[in-house]
Amino acid sequence: MEKYLYFRGAGVTDEDNDDGLAAGGAGKLTSLMVPASRFRGMVPGGSTSTVKMYFDSVKNYQGDAEQADENTVADYVILTVTAGKIREAMTDILRAINGSRPTQGGFLVIADDVTTNVAGATVSAEYVSEHITGIAANNIVVEVAHTGS
Repeated sequence: MEKYLYFRGAGVTDEDNDDGLAAGGAGKLTSLMVPASRFRGMVPGGSTSTVKMYFDSVKNYQGDAEQADENTVADYVILTVTAGKIREAMTDILRAINGSRPTQGGFLVIADDVTTNVAGATVSAEYVSEHITGIAANNIVVEVAHTGS
């Protein structure tokens, strides 16, 4: 069974406000579920407290618009982590993706910033690693579909 990685955040902490579009504009989402097979890698996100995860694009693909030589961009999520704990957060993410721990039908929460559910009750944010502290604002990015050159 394929695992699916789930991210929700990018400024959304109330489940009622998860309408799919973040304040950052085109391509910026409030939540994303992507097959683990689309995961391509991760790097420090430009500081000692962020990790950038890359995925094969969910909107673009090789040969889009019949342009077989078209370059396809990657989608990404930027996670915030405890300063100086990038390697530990990366290790925890990989263990969860590659591990055999039971998931809910293949559903694996990597980061969920929501702290208020639909009923208005307070709930705990959920992260696959104790070193993840959230998703950077407006940083669940699905690149807009290209139409060929």
